[in-house]
Amino acid sequence: MNVIQKNSAAALFLFAAMALEPMAVLATTSLATNTPPAAAATHTQTATDAGQQQLRQSETKMSEGREAMSDIVAAHQLLTKQHTTEAGQYLDKARVLLTRLKSEVAADKENTTGLIPIYTQLGVKEGVEITEQIKREVNKTHLDAIRGKHKKVVEALKDMDVELQYSFVDLPVTATLEKVESALKSLSEKNLHEASETLSGIGKNLVHDSIVVNAKKHKPAS
Repeated sequence: MNVIQKNSAAALFLFAAMALEPMAVLATTSLATNTPPAAAATHTQTATDAGQQQLRQSETKMSEGREAMSDIVAAHQLLTKQHTTEAGQYLDKARVLLTRLKSEVAADKENTTGLIPIYTQLGVKEGVEITEQIKREVNKTHLDAIRGKHKKVVEALKDMDVELQYSFVDLPVTATLEKVESALKSLSEKNLHEASETLSGIGKNLVHDSIVVNAKKHKPAS
């Protein structure tokens, strides 16, 4: 099985539509998790409860990260129309979210990168039947995906005998917060151009990867 990886810079205004053709979307961040049977043993239920709590916390971080980016995008657009007061309000909202996320990331001993995912997508090659087994196997990778353990996700996908494409966007929390604070400072000094330039640079800090797993090698036509 082969893994082909492509790296590229993510644009500030584009988070969706990242799957490359010809791939059909199989899963996004909204993948459901399996509900354990009511008769499960106590220790199993405890482990499941812990896993569900971890899942909710990770989903909340992802949601807040996306919301912060949406606020930044809105602020940038408002600045282009000279709506400085409204832009400042959106940036204040983003700062609050990012400040909270920074504390949570710092408290997460497993997060050594300072990144949080704000978007993940899994696609399957068009024409491939999406079976229940494929769905179950993909479902198992959901927690790792939203926790930013992308290498672990790819390794799990390599065990599936089907061509898949895994795409994600990660947000560097601290660097983004610093830029938001810098933009707010520029706004307070009536330097709209500098504030706008700072916000437009945030997209360059996003980490965007798209990885094709189990790519089939096609024989050249004879």
